[in-house]
Amino acid sequence: MRTLKFFGFFIVLIALSSCSKTDDVTQYQEAQDLDELLTEIKELASSVNCEDDEVWKFVDYGSLACGGPVDYIAYSEKIDVERFLEKIAEHKRLQKEYNENWKIASICTVPIKPADVQCDGGKPVFGY
Repeated sequence: MRTLKFFGFFIVLIALSSCSKTDDVTQYQEAQDLDELLTEIKELASSVNCEDDEVWKFVDYGSLACGGPVDYIAYSEKIDVERFLEKIAEHKRLQKEYNENWKIASICTVPIKPADVQCDGGKPVFGY
């Protein structure tokens, strides 16, 4: 009977430790997925050279654990804006869920909202 209790305890211990590893892998994979989506967003935003300030806008992206955006990103009206903004919304939603699911904490610094976007050497630069 003692051996059976020990064996049962051992099985529970293995099950608990494997759940922890699964959670870590899941959290890691979710973080990787968020990074990949952000990379797609940045690639889309930078797919056009900044030559005319008038066709450049900006939008906030991401979701801090304590609320508010992670930062701002500039984009040209010459890209597929609808697709771009859908990716921004998806990233914001997924990052908010990630923060809530994994109980992520962050410092509560809010990025300064730019006033406009200016072109400098083919790259968008925020004006404040």
